Amino acid sequence: MKNFSNGRNIKICSGPVCNAWDSEKITRELEGLELEGVKICRVACMGKCGGGATVQMTPAEEMLKLRSFEEALDVLVPESLSPVFC
Repeated sequence: MKNFSNGRNIKICSGPVCNAWDSEKITRELEGLELEGVKICRVACMGKCGGGATVQMTPAEEMLKLRSFEEALDVLVPESLSPVFC
């Protein structure tokens, strides 16, 4: 397991528009990384529809629009914790 020492939650919208942007796949893939100190949370529609899956990493309040797991990995997971894909 990789470790986030400060602990955080990653909220991912599970509404129909975000699902069309692969929010379910993003959620599954992030859960598969088993990042210690990180809780991946599926949440109801966050009301920020369109342009990608809505994702919020607490404690920050900013909502992000992510279009793929790779983009989520780049934005949400520090480089030192990212898995290497060959």
